[in-house]
Amino acid sequence: MKKRKLAGSLILGAVVFFVVSCGGLGGRGKWAASENSIYVTKDLQVQSAMVFTSAEANELYNQEELAAEARLWIQDYNAANGAEAASENGKGKAKLPVALKACTLQGQTGSLVFDYGTPDHFVKFAQATGDDTHTVTALSLGAAADVLASSGYSGSFTAMDGGTAGIESVTGEPKYKAVAVEGAGVFFLEGKVMYVSSGEAVIRDGHTVVTGEGMNYIIFQ
Repeated sequence: MKKRKLAGSLILGAVVFFVVSCGGLGGRGKWAASENSIYVTKDLQVQSAMVFTSAEANELYNQEELAAEARLWIQDYNAANGAEAASENGKGKAKLPVALKACTLQGQTGSLVFDYGTPDHFVKFAQATGDDTHTVTALSLGAAADVLASSGYSGSFTAMDGGTAGIESVTGEPKYKAVAVEGAGVFFLEGKVMYVSSGEAVIRDGHTVVTGEGMNYIIFQ
């Protein structure tokens, strides 16, 4: 099978495609990976899902072929980044820059779920594979006080109830963690969302934030 841009592999034989949306995704603390999204765990690990559906039944790929093409991209990426040319994390081994966590292709819907060694590899792998399901160009995670100090952000924050908080309320709480993201995407947090930076970021529910273009900060615990 000829290797193509990975995002194009999810074109399942139809002209019209749209992103799968799942209204019940957030609010439970468990990521369903049923829409294009980036998942951040409480221990600051990153995964992502690419999910597409077509207007017609798929006639070009089966699940094994889709997984095989994804593995080729992952192996090449990992080798180019100084790691083993593998596509799945081995038990007891250091995490690969990128690993395939799940692949499904059922009827008109295809899904690929990836696990990343660092947030930076999420960004670089998306660029390498032509992933246009988000526009994220930078991603960093850490304790809220550290992330905000390193970024120089000094603005206010918006809470779930629409109220506002100053930066001291965020940096003064040692349990708070932060996602600093440049670009638009859907972020699902294993922990509870506490605040987002005032601007384009929108809290969808207790575990899901939709970021806008530019810099966004998500505070969770």
